Formats: sequence, C-alpha cells, structure tokens
Amino acid sequence: MKVYIYDIETMQELFLIGLFDPETKEYQEFEISRWNNSLDRFIKFIENKDEYYWVGYNNLRFDSQVIEYVIKNYDDWHHLSGLEICAKIAQKAADVIHDANYDVFPEYREHELSLKQLDLFKINHFDNKNRMVSLKRLEFEMDLENIEEMPIHHQKIDMSKKDIILTMNYCRNDVMATYEFYKITTGDTEHPLYKGNNQIQLRMDIKEEFGINCLNYSDSKIGDEMIKKYYCQEKGIEYAQLPKKGYFRTEINVKNCIASYVEFKTPQLKEFLKKIKAIKLKLLDDFKESVVFYDNTYSFMKGGLHTENSPKIFEADDEYEIIDWDVSSYYPAIIINNEKYPQHLGKDFLRGYKQMFDKRLELKPLAKTDKKIKGIVGALKLAVNSVYGKSSDMQNWIYDRQLTMFTTITGELSLMMLIEAYELRGIHVISANTDGVTLRVKKCDLELMKAINNWWMDLTSYELERTDYKKIIFSTVNDYLAIKTDGEVKKKGDFLTDFELHKNKSARIVPLALEQYYIHDIPVDITISSHNNIFDFCLRQKASRDFHYEGHTKNGKTVYNKLIRYYVSNTGEKLMKVKNDSCTTNAAPISQVEAGEWVMTVCNHLTKDHPLSNINYEYYIEKANRIIHKIQLEGKKRKVNIDKNQLTLF
Repeated sequence: MKVYIYDIETMQELFLIGLFDPETKEYQEFEISRWNNSLDRFIKFIENKDEYYWVGYNNLRFDSQVIEYVIKNYDDWHHLSGLEICAKIAQKAADVIHDANYDVFPEYREHELSLKQLDLFKINHFDNKNRMVSLKRLEFEMDLENIEEMPIHHQKIDMSKKDIILTMNYCRNDVMATYEFYKITTGDTEHPLYKGNNQIQLRMDIKEEFGINCLNYSDSKIGDEMIKKYYCQEKGIEYAQLPKKGYFRTEINVKNCIASYVEFKTPQLKEFLKKIKAIKLKLLDDFKESVVFYDNTYSFMKGGLHTENSPKIFEADDEYEIIDWDVSSYYPAIIINNEKYPQHLGKDFLRGYKQMFDKRLELKPLAKTDKKIKGIVGALKLAVNSVYGKSSDMQNWIYDRQLTMFTTITGELSLMMLIEAYELRGIHVISANTDGVTLRVKKCDLELMKAINNWWMDLTSYELERTDYKKIIFSTVNDYLAIKTDGEVKKKGDFLTDFELHKNKSARIVPLALEQYYIHDIPVDITISSHNNIFDFCLRQKASRDFHYEGHTKNGKTVYNKLIRYYVSNTGEKLMKVKNDSCTTNAAPISQVEAGEWVMTVCNHLTKDHPLSNINYEYYIEKANRIIHKIQLEGKKRKVNIDKNQLTLF
C-alpha cells in the first residue's frame, strides 16, 4: 500500500499542507499565504496518484473535507490573492468544525473524496467518547521527543514570515507524530500490545473475504457490519431492508433474564435469587445487587459479577494450588446456548450469529499458520464479541436491553452457582470477575474440583479453561499481578506496565518497580534509582475549559496551555491547577497538583539522553511503597503511634 502521511493548518492568513512519503523519506509542504501560493503545484502533484492513500488523524472529519473543498473550487480561485484564498479556506474549516461539534454529517462522504483516505483516529476507535484521544495525548503516550501546541492563533492577522516558519515546524511535528502512530497501527513497533498486529492488513483481508469496505472502520463497526451481512444472508433480505432501530421496552422483569437451569442450594442464595426475580427494571434503571457469601462480597452489576477484594497475597505451596477458571467466550455462549436474540430480529439473527461463532471455532486452529485465515478469524471474533455491547446501545439496530440483561444476569448467577458448589465442598474462592473465578484449592481436592466443574459444564453447556498461578498479588479485584506457573505474568490496574495508547501511562516506572519487587524480590528503590528511561518517569496533565496549569517559583509563574508533560524533580516549579474565570463550578480557585513539597520540571521537549540527575526518585519510591504497604497490611488501617509529648486538643 502506497501512502502519504499528512496534516493541514487552516489559518486566517495561511493554508498549509505538510506531507511525508514513508517510502522515499521525503517531506514537502504546500503553502498559501501573502508571500506564496502553492495551490497550482498541489493540484498538479495529486494528478496520477490514484494508488496512494492519504493517512491522517481525524482526517475524514476535517482535513479531507477542507482539501476536497479546495480541489472542487480551485478553478474559480485563479483571480484571488493568496490571502483571499486563505480566508475562504479558513471559513470552510470553521464550518466543518461547527458541523462536527453538532454531529452534522460531513459534506463529502468518504466515497466522494478525490483522495483515498486512511483515518487512524477512526481505525483505532478514538472517535468513541470513552476512548477519545488527541494527537497531543498520543505524543505523550508514544514517548515522542516533542509535544507541541499550535504556536500561532488561527485568527491571527498580519502574520510574519517567522510566524509561518513556526507554524510549518508545528505542522511537520504533527505529521511525523501521525507517521509514528501509523507504524504502530500497522504493527511496525516494539510496543508489546501492538507489535506485529497490522490493523490495516486485517481490514484489507476482511474486504477481500467478505466484500466489506472497512479500511476506516473501528473494530466495533467491523463487527456490526459482519453481523448485518450474516443476518441479511440468513433472512434473505437486502442491506437496505435492515431495521433502522432496536426494540425498546418500558420495563424489564428480571425473572425473564435468568436461565431456567439457575438454582441454588443454600438458603441465603435461594433467598437472594427470589429477591432479584421480583425486581422490575425501568428503561434507565441499572441492575446493582450484592451478597456476602463465605467471607466474600459479590457485586452483581451491569458490567458483570466481581468480588470486592481487599489487598492480599496468595501463593501456591506444597499443600495448595491457585487455579483460575475462565468461561470460554462466555457472553456469546450464553446467548447461543440459551437461544436468545433481539426481539425484533427473531431466530434468523440467532442462526446467523451461531454460524459466525462456529465458523470462528472451525478456522481458529488454522489461523496460526495462515495470515489470511487469521484476518478472517479476527473479523469473526470482532462480530461475535460485539453483539452484547450493541444490544445495550440505544442507537444500534440490535438494541434490546432484555438481551443485555439476560446475558449479564444469567452469566453472574451461573458463576455464583459454581462458586456455591465450590464453597459447600470446602474449596475457597479467592476472587470472581465477569467470566471466571480464581481458587485456592488443596491438592487433595483437585479431583473434587474437577467433578464440580464437570457437573457445572454439563448443566450449563459452557466450557471452562484452566490457568495455574504460582502467586497472585491483589491491591483490589481490578488491580493485581499474577505469576503463572510457566513464568508468564498477567497484570492489571496498579500493576499494568504496558498500556493501550488511549490510556494514561503516567509514572510508568512505579508499576515497573512493583513488578521487579514481586517477581524478583528487587527493592523498589533499586529499580527506580537505576532506571535510565526518562520517559517512564513522566506524567501528564491537560487543561480544560474550566482549568489551566501554571508553574510557580519564587521568581514568578509560567502559564501552560493544554497538555503538559513533566517529571517530579529536585529543582523546578510547583505545578498548580488554576480555575479559569469562565468556570462556573464550586471548585477551589487554585490547588497544587502534587501535595507537599514536590516540585516539577515541565518537559514538552524531551530527548532520550536527557540527564537523569534532576529526577526526584523519592517521589516514585514513595508511590510504589504506598501500594506495597497497603498490600502488606491487607487493607487494614495502619496503627498510628502517637508521641506522648505531642500537643493535642483534648
């Protein structure tokens, strides 16, 4: 695939296109201003470039719209000056942004664009409000040397040549940041979560196999389109005949969300089941219940069952094993095994869904050696796993909240039946979370455990998959480090060291130190003080509509705009969160980012060989030790020793 990486700047007196060719490593610019007009050169440049894809960030919604406007109006602008053309383009850009803010469809649909687009923003599903990430955020998460904000206001008039050069440098930095993200998206990276995972190739394989033009689709949208395709085939209808909306219920009886096989033996859980069967959920009501059973508190919520674990360490030894049992493809299996489907779509939906599920299982063994089959299996996985989420989305054609509730509640109660069976026979459950349970089981009870599992699988038709651990360290149920018997490490929350790019990797050195401490018994101060990657010490803050950040020293203050990268240092400035005049909340007008005497060094420009001598290692050591102490105390409050000579009020 031939690509150009690009970005545009649309200012009152400057229109700029920055362009990088990864194949030739050539960077070039097309400028329109009071001094230059490269419009003719740009139009000539794009001729006979039909094989190229233009790769950007949120470019389908913005950059491509502006460029298409330029291409379509180019012939009418020959008599205009550079500044007049800039003004027209700037107004168009403002209109595009306004429409996007109000969710108005873009003027030019993707198939109408003159230049083929690849939008990394959409492919990575960053257009979802829960995953939305700016390019500046990505620059932090990717450890890029420069995190630059626009140096010149878009409405500035009487721009100087120096202003234009500053803007060009800013644009080039964004283009190269987009290129780095493109490499990650294609799997050309050492990042363990993305290495070798070519999302562009996956989409090309899906297009070839299923005829779905999905290059700019997120995983979620690909899943949705796959389901539509299978449903149309099963139903014998055209795409245009698909339902436009879901099935709305004013009330859901929880008793209708529980599989017929669900029952309990203990009076406590029998009463609990009776209680929840009587619940009726209104349209916007959440399902939220809890029960204490054998010293564990089990929470039943919209996201699934989980225990409210306190900080604790569990280790396998000569007497006990630690075993995790996960239910294979739990939510899809619940839907298929219990023959559930959205009310308005009927059993044709279930048949199509089961075809996808079975096809994936059939091809999965071949995916390890065949890249094309791997792409097909990947597409089927996206489709199968997306149904549960789509069933709770009011905007989606699959929507039927009773299907969502049946999947969740039946899943929770089914696991609770397994948990009850374990506990009644003396096998203790350490934790439970959505699709599985973790046990601390005596070796002499392994056959008993196996018998319980077989009983449960025969009853429910679900499959349990086993993982053995040497050690599990819990901070909470969602924060743990688990060491498998083969040495592989599973991490979550406080212990996570490799982050998806829409998540916050601030102070990554802390979980790195915790990992070394719990796996190799290396004190955190040794790991932290000997670590030589400056980026792992960095944190970030981002200004909002209500607040901005300032650096305060005895000599004055520095006002920072938007996103800042910093590390805690021996010398520097105190970082303050400052309320804007336009803010209407009751928040404090000013507060310190890190309480105490900590000072920061802001480093939006940071090289890999930046000196480490100014890092305040004590800050990071204290953060790591705080987690260790919490676990050692097993969630108990520390006993405070009071100095008898200390003055008190009483």
